[in-house]
Amino acid sequence: MANPSSDDLLNAPPPTGRLAQFGYAYKLTKRLDPKLTVVMLGWSLGAAAVVFVLFYLLVGGSVFGLVIAIILALLCGVLAATITLSRRVQRAQYKQIDGQPGAAYSVLDSDRRFKRNWQLTPMVQFNRQQDMVHRLIGTGGIILLAEGDPSRVKQLLTNERKAVSRYLGPDVAMEEVIVGPDVAAGQTPLTKLVTTLTRRGLRKRNLTSAQASEYSKRLEAIATKTGPMANMPKGPLPKGARTQRGGMR
Repeated sequence: MANPSSDDLLNAPPPTGRLAQFGYAYKLTKRLDPKLTVVMLGWSLGAAAVVFVLFYLLVGGSVFGLVIAIILALLCGVLAATITLSRRVQRAQYKQIDGQPGAAYSVLDSDRRFKRNWQLTPMVQFNRQQDMVHRLIGTGGIILLAEGDPSRVKQLLTNERKAVSRYLGPDVAMEEVIVGPDVAAGQTPLTKLVTTLTRRGLRKRNLTSAQASEYSKRLEAIATKTGPMANMPKGPLPKGARTQRGGMR
């Protein structure tokens, strides 16, 4: 019997069982990440070997200690493989949507860690080329997040800075983050966006919770009558790209 094609795998409903979901995620990710098997085996065997040696040395050379060490090593190996798969699945998703209009918003909108520290207002500025700026407010401050062509988003960032200053005052502090692969130019890769913003939200305390809430409410007046999402470019995610909440459609 022939193996199902990639389209058949994508169009089929996701399985419900835990093991079936693991296999489903593995097959999907393997298509975009050829090194997946090697990486999973490496982390799994490495973790199992370390746990086995450490525990066996602690309990001595008894048969009971040997059995317990083997069991713990197997459990840690499986756990390491599961964690590795989860991270590679996320990385494959990011790789698949990287460069698409609205990719940064889709990634942030589906991540719970990010939402604990930031309030996200999407597409406060945009243009016909589908470059856009999103606004983040939290205890870490106010961040203008731009995605698109670096030369074109500069004007969008300038426009949003003026809009925020008009509502909150000229002395309000704002930071800019541009999503892109050029780290040397100060851009933040899509794969590191959530981690970067989450750490910044935890480590920096530029605003109190009350200030962040007040600023967010006052800046709601900047939104257009139809709402910022009304003009979101349609179909930003390529076929097969999956996020937890669907992001943009």
